[in-house]
Amino acid sequence: MMFTDLMPRIVAELARDERLHTVLLYGSRADGSANQGSDYDIAAFGAVAKMTRDTRRVDGQYLDVFLYPDSALDAPTEAHLALRGAKILSQRGGEASRFLDRLDALHAAGPQALAEDEAQARRDWAHKMAARIQRGDAEGDYRRVWLLTALLEDYFALRGMWFEGPKKALRWLERHDGEGWLAFERALKPNAGDPAIAALVLRVAGPPRA
Repeated sequence: MMFTDLMPRIVAELARDERLHTVLLYGSRADGSANQGSDYDIAAFGAVAKMTRDTRRVDGQYLDVFLYPDSALDAPTEAHLALRGAKILSQRGGEASRFLDRLDALHAAGPQALAEDEAQARRDWAHKMAARIQRGDAEGDYRRVWLLTALLEDYFALRGMWFEGPKKALRWLERHDGEGWLAFERALKPNAGDPAIAALVLRVAGPPRA
């Protein structure tokens, strides 16, 4: 786990808030993949009326703190999957442990499968966008960025897998689909040409319909 001098300050500040009783550290600083500029991703639970977010910068480092109502501990949803694998900094009873177990079970069950018409629409859209970006104007350049972002999410959605953000997604590709990872690496380069993007579209969406 990657702790720095800032971590004790965060924990101490949250401990002073009497509403909060359970605090989790998640993301790159929990799984050991943090690098320079990584956020401190914190989830805290307690007697708050609704989810709120604090994204302050402290000593040149960014915080990303979510405060959740107690009820979220009892009924985790897809929106909480980013907390899977979190490190428990404090908890009331065994609430955090049970919450993380429920998240693991939710993840293991997998996402709801895309309806076939929706899956086909995403494949068709990818090929359509690849054609439109070739215009080379501002709108085409915008669509290029849009397409590349959507393709990473759709790679997983079209295969019935969770998309857990770009860092985890790209790490998974590197470990489990080397050719797919190379296709993304080439297409995501700032100077990538249309052939690299077309190859990625083919990798993610398959060939276009006749």
